[in-house]
Amino acid sequence: MNIPRRFYGINYLSGFVSNFQDTDLLECPGLEFHALENVAELPLERRDTYALGLNGDLIMELLRKICFDRRCALDGIAIARRDKLLCSGYRLPYTDKIPRITNSTCKTVTAIGIQFAASEGLLKEEDTVLSYFPEYATMLTPRAVKQMTIRHLLTMTSGTKCNELTSMVESNWVEAFLMTDCELEPGSRFVYNSMNTYMLAAILTRVKGQSVIEYPRERFFEPLGINHVKWELCPKGIERGGWGLHITLEDMVKIGMFLANNGRFQGKQLLDASYIRKMKERAVSQDADSLAVGYGYQIWHLPKGLYMLSGMYGQHVIVDEQHGMVVATNAHCEKMFPDSKMVRYLLKYLTNDALYQPESRQKERRSYRKLMQEFQAFCNDWPLPAASGEHSFFLYAAKQNKRQQAQRERIDHILSRFHGRRLHIDQTAIKLFPYMLQGMYQCPPFMVTDIAFQKQDDRIRLCFYKEWSKKDRRERKRRERLVIEAGLAQYHYQTILIGRSDRQIAAKIFPATDEDGHTVILLDLVFLAEGFSRRIKFFPSGERIAVECQEYPDMRGIADQVLYGDTVIAGSTIDLTDKLPEGIRVFLEYKVEPRVNAYLVERNCRK
Repeated sequence: MNIPRRFYGINYLSGFVSNFQDTDLLECPGLEFHALENVAELPLERRDTYALGLNGDLIMELLRKICFDRRCALDGIAIARRDKLLCSGYRLPYTDKIPRITNSTCKTVTAIGIQFAASEGLLKEEDTVLSYFPEYATMLTPRAVKQMTIRHLLTMTSGTKCNELTSMVESNWVEAFLMTDCELEPGSRFVYNSMNTYMLAAILTRVKGQSVIEYPRERFFEPLGINHVKWELCPKGIERGGWGLHITLEDMVKIGMFLANNGRFQGKQLLDASYIRKMKERAVSQDADSLAVGYGYQIWHLPKGLYMLSGMYGQHVIVDEQHGMVVATNAHCEKMFPDSKMVRYLLKYLTNDALYQPESRQKERRSYRKLMQEFQAFCNDWPLPAASGEHSFFLYAAKQNKRQQAQRERIDHILSRFHGRRLHIDQTAIKLFPYMLQGMYQCPPFMVTDIAFQKQDDRIRLCFYKEWSKKDRRERKRRERLVIEAGLAQYHYQTILIGRSDRQIAAKIFPATDEDGHTVILLDLVFLAEGFSRRIKFFPSGERIAVECQEYPDMRGIADQVLYGDTVIAGSTIDLTDKLPEGIRVFLEYKVEPRVNAYLVERNCRK
C-alpha cells in the first residue's frame, strides 16, 4: 500500500521531525484539559472469590501470569464480576491519585457520547459529517468527504488520508480532516485512524454546544461516580476524542460494566439498551490486528464472544458478557494494538469454565487471602512471593522491607562519593525524557551533558544541565537546567515544569549489579500520567562512569513492529520493511538508548 500523499508533505515531515529536535523547553506547547469537578465518588463494592462465584486458585494463577510476566509489563489491574469488584491496584509508583492516560480506550467513551446524542434526536448515524460543518462545504471539498457519514467514523471506515500526524502539525484539525481527500471510498474498508474519533468529538461539541465530558455528565459520569476525569484538548479547545482521556482503573471497570449491562448501572437504566447493543454489534471485519476478529462502534471484537476497549501499550477494558467479567489494565508494553501476551492470557482464563466453579467457602477463603497477599506483593513491586521460598507472607513481607532498607543503606553509601560533585559526559549528550513523550506532546528531548549531585537525608538532588550549543556560548547564555529529586530505593513524587505544562513524575535511585558482579546505579524516572519512563544506568569505575539509557515502553520493540511486516501507523497499513530500516536502527541505538562515557569533577549544583 502506498504511503498517503500528505505523509510526504514537507509541512508534515518538518513538523514531525521538529518534535525530536533539541530546543528550549520554553518552546514546548502547553497542554490544555477539560476536567470534571464536584462529581461524587461512587466506590465499587468489593467481594471475595466465593461471593463472586470464582475459583480463587485459577484467579491467582491468572494474576501470576500477567502481574509477574515481564512481557506483559503490567502497571495496574482491576477485576470485577457483575457489579462487584474483586481487586484493583497499581504497581508502584503508579497510584489512583494520578489518573493514567487511557490512550485509545477512550474512543469508546466518545462513541457512548454519540449514542446519548442520538437518543435525544440531536444526530443520526446516516448524517453526513460535512452537514455539521457547512462552512467547509466548498468547491474544494473532496467528493468522497461529502459522502462520509457518522457511521463511517464510528466504524473506522471513512477512508480518509487525514491521520494522527495532523495533530502534530495542524492547528485546525476539523478543517484538515474535511479538506483532505480519501484514500479509500467511505465504507469500503476498515482502516484504524484516531482522527475519525476526533471528528465524532467535534460533532458532539457542535450539536450540543458543550464539551465531550460536560455534555454526558449528568447522564453518564455522575451516575457511574467517575470523578477523576481529565481530557486533553486540541488547539481549538475540543477534546481529542480518540486519545488523551485520563481516568482511573476503577473508572475503566465501571465503563465496562455499563456496556456489559446494555446501558444499565447499579439498577438504573442510563441509556436505552438498543443504542448500546448497536454499539457492540460487529459492524466490520478488520485486518489491523491478528487477534481481534472485528470492530463495532469504537469497540474491538475478540474471539469467543469477548470484546474490548483498547489503547496502545496495554490500556484495556476486556468484557466477557457471558460470565459477567470485566477486567481493566494499565501497562507499558510495546504492543500498540490488542494482540499481546497479556490479552491472550486474559482471553484464555476468562473463557475457561473452571474459573467459574469455586471450591468450598473455607477453601476459597484461604485462596482469597493468599490471592490478596500476592496482589499486595505486585502493588509493592516485590517479586512473586512463591519464588522467595517463604511460606509465611508475614516473613516474606519482613524480608522485602529488610531488603529495601539494605538497598537504601547501600545506595546512600555509594552516593557519598557523588555528593557535591558533577558528572560530565565527554562523548555526546544523553536525553532525559522518553521519545514517546516527545512524539505525542511535542516535548523537546532536553539533551544532557552534565549531572550534579547533592545528597540529602532520604533522597538525592540531581541537577541536569542541558547541552550548551556554540550559539549559547557566543551569546553567554546561562545553561538551561532541570532539578529532580530521587528517593533512595523508594520513589519520590514531585511535579516538574516542562515548557508550559506541569508533569507529575516519580523518581527513584537504587543499587544493582551487572552480570559480572560490578556495581550499577539505576535512576528511574516515571511520568505517572502518561505511563512512560526513562531509566539511566551508571557504571562506576573509579572517576570514570559509563552511562547507558533505556526507556519504557521499549522503542526497539515498537520499531520492530513498524519495520517488519505490516503494521497500523498513522491511520494506514504501511509496509516499511525496505524503507531505511538500518538507518532507523542506528537512530534508536545512538539516540534513544545511547551508551557513553563520563567522569566526575569537583563542582556542585547551585540552588
